[in-house]
Amino acid sequence: MITALEMAHKSSAALKTAADACRYCRAPLRPDFNYCAHCGMPADPAHDRPLFVVEGLSSLFNVVFFESLLEQELNRASRYQHDLSVLVAEIDSLPELEGALGYEATNDLIRGVGDIIASGIREPDTLASTNRVTALGTQRFLVLLPETNEEGAFRAAEKVRLMVEGGAFLMGEGTGRVTVSMGVASTGKDPTADANLMARATQALIVGRARGTNRVEVSA
Repeated sequence: MITALEMAHKSSAALKTAADACRYCRAPLRPDFNYCAHCGMPADPAHDRPLFVVEGLSSLFNVVFFESLLEQELNRASRYQHDLSVLVAEIDSLPELEGALGYEATNDLIRGVGDIIASGIREPDTLASTNRVTALGTQRFLVLLPETNEEGAFRAAEKVRLMVEGGAFLMGEGTGRVTVSMGVASTGKDPTADANLMARATQALIVGRARGTNRVEVSA
């Protein structure tokens, strides 16, 4: 399947680079592309802005786009006194799964989990993904839920968690079970009180992971 990132404009001879790996995510660089087909960052050191808002592996929105949208939604929530929530999800035991399945099969698994999460959220919500290579082997899914309070965000996270838990994923010659752990953070009634929702949701995920897997943890 050709992703949006693989549709980058081919570079001219002047923009070709001698490097054989992306300076940002270390993925192999295609010599005839201006931008890395994995993370969307430019091959030419003279430029430092990504061409795409799509993460290469999952074909979901990337963190750059997510953070920009989050800032806009925080401003809107503050102006109209609306709730806003963020979910951060991570596949449990991903390094162990990769050791058993191999890199490419694990990539397929990540895409499958992303598809399930996408099918479990509302139309106004936004799903994005971190870059697995730059995130030291992890792949986190980020969900932005406009006009959603803490209780609603917890319910949304539980719905997604159960959907992933109930899924059947190809593993070798059979199918297997995969689970996710999730962190939730919400603005409450005062969106200006603590705007760093993604960091809070990530911290909730880490705290929850210390207590077990396949669970949802709400930010304190």
